[in-house]
Amino acid sequence: MSTRIERVAALPPGFPTLRDAALAEGWRMLRVLEEDWTSGVLRFDGPGEGMFAAWRGNSLAGMVGLSRDPYAEEPGVARLRRLYVAPAHRGRGIGRALVEAAAAEAHGFHTLRVRSPAAARRFYEACGFLPAVLRSATHMRPL
Repeated sequence: MSTRIERVAALPPGFPTLRDAALAEGWRMLRVLEEDWTSGVLRFDGPGEGMFAAWRGNSLAGMVGLSRDPYAEEPGVARLRRLYVAPAHRGRGIGRALVEAAAAEAHGFHTLRVRSPAAARRFYEACGFLPAVLRSATHMRPL
């Protein structure tokens, strides 16, 4: 079964199932994404921004958002947000494919930052991120 990554302009079909899988693991990132989306706080629709969904067959396997980094003092810094891949779809390169899709679409940005939990730090380093010593980010990657 192949994976396809799509840029999406709204929360995609299957989102509630993916959100509930994240919540079952104790992760709130997709609940926050949904709250931000619904309230209009963050729609990933600014210049160079985007929201990406990964599909395996008909199943929504994962998502990630890309936005301007609100914590950066200089322009040109993007932030990966709310990356999540459902447990049943892990180990197939979906997380990396989502990161690469977002990085490829980060037009107008020179740096990509992320704030990750300790459990994900090796993953981001394998995706080319360098450890960062910042209060607002654990890793950064030049684009």
